[in-house]
This record gives sequence, structure tokens and C-alpha cells, in this order.
Amino acid sequence: NLFNLSPPHSQQTVNTPSCSNPHCVRAYRLYTIREKKKMTFSRPPLLTMSKKQLFSAFCILNSVNAAFLSNTQQQQQHAQLSKSFTSTPAVTTSFGLPTTFLHTPKSTSSTAVNVGKMDTSDDGPNWIEPSIPTGLGGGSVKSSSGVEEYDMGIFGESYQTGPLSQKMYDALMTAASKRFPPGQEIPSELLDVYMTYAMDMTAREATKAALDTNGLDMAEPEQSITTGEDGLWGNIANVQLIDLETGEIEEEEYTSFQEAVEKGDWEPGQTFNFVVRNVPASTKDIDISQLLSALDPEGALRAEAKDKGMTMPDEDVESLLALGNDCERRCELSPREANDESSVFSGKMGVRGYSVISRSDLLQDSMNRDGTENRATLFHTMDALVSHSCLIVDLSDGGTSYQSTMALSKMWEATSTFFTAIDENPELETSTLPSMDVAEDAGSRHAVVGYASYKGGDMRFVETRFKRGEKAVMMPTEVETILGADSIQSIAESFDAMVGVGKDVVRIATAASSMEVDAFVERKKTSKQPSGYTEEDEEMPFISGLSLEDAVTTGLVEGIEEIDDEDNWDYEPSENELTLASIRASEAAIRLADELIDDSNPLKAESIEALESTAVGEGSVSMSPHRLCRYSNTQQKEEVMDEVFGAHTDTTFVTLIPAASVSGLEVYDEDAAVWFRPELMARKHWEAERRERGEDPSALTETIQIAAGDDETEEVVIPWHARYLIVMPGELLQLTSRNEIPAAVHRVVAAREGQSRLSAPVLLRARTGIKMNVERYFGNLDVAGPLLMECQGIPMEDLHDAMQPSSMQKQ
Repeated sequence: NLFNLSPPHSQQTVNTPSCSNPHCVRAYRLYTIREKKKMTFSRPPLLTMSKKQLFSAFCILNSVNAAFLSNTQQQQQHAQLSKSFTSTPAVTTSFGLPTTFLHTPKSTSSTAVNVGKMDTSDDGPNWIEPSIPTGLGGGSVKSSSGVEEYDMGIFGESYQTGPLSQKMYDALMTAASKRFPPGQEIPSELLDVYMTYAMDMTAREATKAALDTNGLDMAEPEQSITTGEDGLWGNIANVQLIDLETGEIEEEEYTSFQEAVEKGDWEPGQTFNFVVRNVPASTKDIDISQLLSALDPEGALRAEAKDKGMTMPDEDVESLLALGNDCERRCELSPREANDESSVFSGKMGVRGYSVISRSDLLQDSMNRDGTENRATLFHTMDALVSHSCLIVDLSDGGTSYQSTMALSKMWEATSTFFTAIDENPELETSTLPSMDVAEDAGSRHAVVGYASYKGGDMRFVETRFKRGEKAVMMPTEVETILGADSIQSIAESFDAMVGVGKDVVRIATAASSMEVDAFVERKKTSKQPSGYTEEDEEMPFISGLSLEDAVTTGLVEGIEEIDDEDNWDYEPSENELTLASIRASEAAIRLADELIDDSNPLKAESIEALESTAVGEGSVSMSPHRLCRYSNTQQKEEVMDEVFGAHTDTTFVTLIPAASVSGLEVYDEDAAVWFRPELMARKHWEAERRERGEDPSALTETIQIAAGDDETEEVVIPWHARYLIVMPGELLQLTSRNEIPAAVHRVVAAREGQSRLSAPVLLRARTGIKMNVERYFGNLDVAGPLLMECQGIPMEDLHDAMQPSSMQKQ
């Protein structure tokens, strides 16, 4: 019963397998997992499987194979599987299947198609109709969320279920062969499982393509939407096989893929038809390109936008000006309404991308031994930044390391002391603190320091910067007269802790984007076509999103995937060459983080020597400010939420915001299309962790023991929020990630009167004195793209100015 996808019609979903073996339970859940709709890397289509399908297949193989191991081996492998699966991102893609028209039956009643029988009406072999609830006389199965269930008949020839199933099966077998010692045959019991899985994966993708031709998207089953549990994508009611020799439909019909496989009647590559019921789907969102074409059929508006350096929503960003305009456009389109904590979106617990990542996972020490990025960390980071516009980091590694947390705790004390001093002595604002101005010997007009107050005092902040290489000197120096030298030292330590996280995130994101386009693969030319390529493949369903490295690893791609021209194909790198390219991508990303990001330290000697021809000097003040802020809501009526600092993006690599005790930071979640308040997600993580330990989840502090010398310890109380850091991508990361990671649109809202919010972000910007060297940081120029190529040889300060939107450049 493990993979039975055709329960009785009265039993529309099956939540657990009949077998209670934990491996079977886990395999069942993995097998029925549904893809979530997320942004993914763009890439030329490859004739192979998507990353999500590969990951699911590998996890299935691990789970089922465990049944053939000893008890000890089972426990070890199950533990490793659980760790790897929970850390592996669900990068999803879709098939570009042929857009064969799927006919709708003339009748929409419950008798339009007999249960378990294929429709052979004059309308054609493909059909679709709303599902009818069992025992009801009419009406369709529809949820309050707009998701409706459909019954469908899929003709395999239209959607090429035969060739596609062969590719699926080949990938599973390639993965399976690596799970057993050399020379050991794969157990026959597993072959049926692999074939069943290959049929189901193929049928699912054919169903998605059929829905697409009818203006529908496959959606989460309602129980998944409401509870977060994974559910079946549909119930298989009937299967027909196509004879391999005659091409005719065989007489025998089956109630499930499992039955067709177990009877030995189906083999990989054999075309099959099927009926699937209760497929959840919703109306497709209108395609932006189609909408723009309808509004502007002659292309006049598009041409005008191009002349003005604007990028249309369906176009790639290909210039620095277009990047700035695109960021401005996304800010203007974001909602202006603000909600309180009880109704604002706070993320989804247990969902990758929203999950909190440990600080140690981001370190270079956590990279693979061969110098490549840890795959789980890479995908977690990219999923969070691409889909949700921020990454939440636990600086304490789950309460096991408190050095950075203590630095942030002291920084919060200093920030509170600063604004309390101003409240108690208002003359400090006018007589002591200087207004905003360019720092002395800054080396850039953008290196501004000073104090400012807006909106009647509802937004107050002091822009501080450290002297390069002198963390004891903070500008403006007047801040030290208010806080004292010890507090300045605490702020410097928190600055270093946050900057370290930021540089690691930039390294990972930049390396990932370079790996995605094989930027460090040495390209050669050959006239030989891929060994696995045939004329049939030109008509095959395409799956995008799989890297060349993954395609070669699965064995699906034995040749070249990117066509140079009609007769020449790109060179196929070996597995060793791909690994070497990934190592080079990480090394280049490390160079970028060390040389382009201004961490307030002088350039390393080896970097100065390497950049001698491209370094134009830098000032004595860091370009990355540590801003101490306080947001209030005194101008609004009680209970009203106010957008104190409106929607904007930052010209940074990343903006690092320590979680505050009072939430108020909101980032626009690109995946959920709502404002997301990450500080509330951090709080949920804190409460869940304490609940798991049997501690009070409502606590606002924790007490730790630290060494006090001579084998003595002392207790230190740390606020809960000092453990968490929120990393938001800026415009410079959008650039270095090749436009894969959009700069985070974010804002600050302040709660009702009396609840002020302190904040202390670090805006991680570029060293002004370095010229961009695209090849040094991004590899082969032939895959750099126009956006990066525009930056070649430009000093980072000029690049900063060029990224400003048209409206700012006119001022």
C-alpha cells in the first residue's frame, strides 16, 4: 500500500500508509510531497529532471533502501536522511510540455465519464471536468481559497508519457546504482518501486501541463493549505497502456500505476493513458507579457520605456539604470496599508526559506572539504533571499555560542542609553550632536555622519561610521561624549559580528549565481552532438532549472546541453571540471566579499597587490554605516499603525538588521506577495525552542553563565532578540547575483502611541576606491551578461551613482 495512488472514490486522500515502519511512513510522505510555487533560477531548458524531482527521488531511494540494511545501518541512514532532507531546499521548476488542447466533455454532469474508464468521445481522448463530490447530486469540489478539484483524462501520446517516463526511470536507476556497493545488483523489490515512481512523476507533470493549457495551475490540496501537511496531487482511477509494437491501446485496464507495474505489463518508456480525479487547481494568474501586449500591441510604450532607461515587468534588467528604476517601480507598487502584530504575515514555521539558519552554517569553515559551498546552506540562503527577501540568522547557534549575542546585547544597551540621554536632555540634539554632513577625509560624498530627526521626532537616528582600521574611533566623535568609550567598543564588536554574517551571505549568494551559469567552466567547442541526444528529443518535454553539474551527475546528460549554433555544441565539462569550476566560483566570491565590501578594515596586502591596476584609493572612513535609530508613533491616534519609514530598497550588498524587541521591520515577501515581519518569525523560533526544552516560551530574556576568571563564572541576562539577525539583500547583491536576488523592498511601521522601536542596522556598502573587475569576480565574460559587463572597469562609487533611478539622477 506504500505507493497506492488510487484509493476508493469515497476516500479522496490517504494520509498514512498501512505499514507502520518509520521508513515506509517517511517514504510515503516524501513520495506524496507537492511542489510549492517559488521563484527559481532561470536557465536554458535542459532535457532532464528538475532539482526538486531529483531530491525527492534520492530521498525515496534512501528511505526504501533502508529496509535492506541492518538495524544499526537503518538507524544511521535514517538519521542522515532526516538531516539531509530537512536541509535540502525545494527548488521547483515546471515542464514546458506541448500545449496540446485538452478538450472539455460536452456534458458536465457526474455521468460525463464513467469512473475508471477512459473517455473516447468525439471530443478527443483528452478531457477535463470539475470533480463531483461523492454522494452528492451535483456541484463541484471547491474550497474557500478558490481552489477547485478536477477530473481529467490524459492521452499519453499528446503529452509524451512514454519518452518522459524513460528519462525519469533512468535518473532513478542512476541514483540507485550509487546507493549499493559496486557489482551488487539492485534488489528486484526496488525496481517496481522505481517504475511506479517514474510513472507517477510523469503523470503529474503531464497533468500540470494539461491544466496549463486550460488556464489552470495545480494547487495545494486544501488540507495542505490549512495544516501545512503534504497531500496527494490527485487520485489515479484508471490506467491504459499503449502497445509498444502496434501503438494500439491494450485491452486490460488498471486502477493504479502500482498495479500496472506489479503485473509486469508496463516497462519504462512505454506510453500510457490515465484518468486522474480530484486534482486541486486554481485559475492561472494573468501572464504579464500577455497583458502588456494587449495594452501595447504596437510596442510604442515599451519603446518609450526603453528610451527612458525603464524596464518593463516582463523584461530582464540589463543596465544599472534599469536596475535602479526596477527597484523604484517595485517600491511604488508595494501596498501602503499597515497591520498590527495580530494580523500581519509572520512567515511559516517549518517551511524552508522562512526557517532560521544557524550562524555557523554560513561560515567558510562549514564549506565542503573540496572548497565548494555546502549545498544545503546554499539553497536555504538562496530560497530565503530570492523568495522572501530576507534571511533570519541565529547568532547563538541554537543557544550554544553566545559571543556575538552578547555583543549585540551590549549594543542594544548602548542604543537605549543614547536615546534616553536625548530625551532627558533635549539640548544634546542642538548643542552637542552635529547635523548630517560628509565625514572629514571620507573619500566619498556618500560617507555622511551626524544626527537627524524627522516627522516631529517620530524618526530619529544617528549615522555613525568607524575610522578605517580604528574601531575605537566612531564618527561623529560627539557620540562618545554621550555614551563613553566602553559603549563605543560594544557597538564596534556588534558591527564586526554583523558584518561577518553579511560577508558570508554575499559570498554564498554570489557563488551560487556563478555556479548556476557555469561561469568558471572553461568553455571549448566541439561539433559532436550529445551522445544521449536524438531527433525525438526535439519534441520532448523540457524541464528547466537543473544545473549542468546535476544533469551530468544523474547520468541523464551524457553530452552537451547548450547549442552554440546549428552544427556546434558547447563543450561538455567532466565531473572534475565542474567541481573545479564550483571551487573557482567560491574562491572568486570570497575575493569579492573581501575586496569590494567595506568592512571598515584596510584592504589586505595580497588584495592591494592584485588590485594595483584597478584600485584608485579609498578614504579613511568606512562606507558602511552603523545607524542607531528610534521609531515612534506619537503623531497618530492610538491603535493606528503608521508607516514611519516608507517602502524603499538600499544601495548595499546586504542590510543587516538585529531583531528588535518591538517588531516593526517589514519586507515585501516576493513569494507570498504580502508584507512579512521577520522579527515575529524570530520570536516564534525562540518560543518553539524554549517550548522544546520545557522552558517558559513567554520569557523575554535568558540567563547564561560566562567565565569571570580564576575558574569563576557570572550570570549574564540577555534579551531574547539579541540572538537574531535579519539579512536583507540590497541593490549591489542584485547586481552580483546576476539579477537572481531582487533587492528587498522594505519599510518600518510603528505601533500605537507609547511603543517606540529601537533599531541598529548596518548598511554593508562597497569600497569606493575599487574598480569593478568582472572577470576576477564573476568568471567567463561570455556569460556575464550586459548588466555586469556595464560595470567593467567602473569605480564602485560611480557604479553606486549609476544605479540610482532616473528620478534621483535628475535631482
